[in-house]
Amino acid sequence: MNIQNFDELTNFTEQTVLVLGYFDGLHRGHQAVFAEARRIATVLNLKIAVLTFPERAELTFKQFHTDMLLKLTSDKKREALFEANGVDFLFYKPLTSKFAACTSSEFVENFCKKLNPKVIVTGFDYTTGSDMVNLKSTDEIRVVQVPELKEGNEKISSTRIRDLIKVGEVAEANSLLGYEYETTGIVVHGFKRGREIGYPTANLVIKDYIHIPAVGVYTVDVIRDGKRLRGFASIGYNDTFEGVEKTIEVNVFDFNEQLYGENLTVLWLDRIRGMVKFDGMETLIEQMKKDEIQARNF
Repeated sequence: MNIQNFDELTNFTEQTVLVLGYFDGLHRGHQAVFAEARRIATVLNLKIAVLTFPERAELTFKQFHTDMLLKLTSDKKREALFEANGVDFLFYKPLTSKFAACTSSEFVENFCKKLNPKVIVTGFDYTTGSDMVNLKSTDEIRVVQVPELKEGNEKISSTRIRDLIKVGEVAEANSLLGYEYETTGIVVHGFKRGREIGYPTANLVIKDYIHIPAVGVYTVDVIRDGKRLRGFASIGYNDTFEGVEKTIEVNVFDFNEQLYGENLTVLWLDRIRGMVKFDGMETLIEQMKKDEIQARNF
């Protein structure tokens, strides 16, 4: 997949199916859009191009708060998902105030047409331009709007998935995504209390602006050196030990190697329980044994 900054584009000659949208998480609803783009591209022998924004649109239009920086996928993961969905050319266009002031017709004329689309594919609710309209087909370019995809009589959307992640419902979020929600972090030194109680943990620092699931204990898989290893993870504040900083700690089952400095990808499979402040070490260990059994049997 070829990745470019749209503002640096020169002499693009490929004929394309152009897909428009932001696609946070590239969930099953988005995947339906790309399935249609692939179908059209195959019939017409065209390449698939995407014109998208590097950040969420809220940063341009609303009062800033830090949640606006959070995404369902890291930039690296998002690009991998675009490629897996058949994208040949990925173009990033920053959503500046100047760009946002364009009308939909100006957007098509000054931006879309530079990517030589024979067909433009969007989701059913995609609007563009300062006039906020749905694009319409012309004699020159056909526009295809893909119908919404529902699960449980509700639209599959990035907002719905974000809300599920925030409350720890990762299994349901995964069903809507069509893949396991993941975070990647670097393993750093912690307090090593897990080692003292027989459950050594890898303490992760997440460098990407990613939504972290709610506080609790989760069944997870860890990707290391291409292998998928089962474990369980806690997200919390170490209440039993009077901790104040939020931590992500992962215990990988049947694994004894040192991992400091490595980047690990954690796949969040299911929530086992919320975080509890235990009376002491013995009750904590007893509960962790139960958590381990549940995670191993997932």
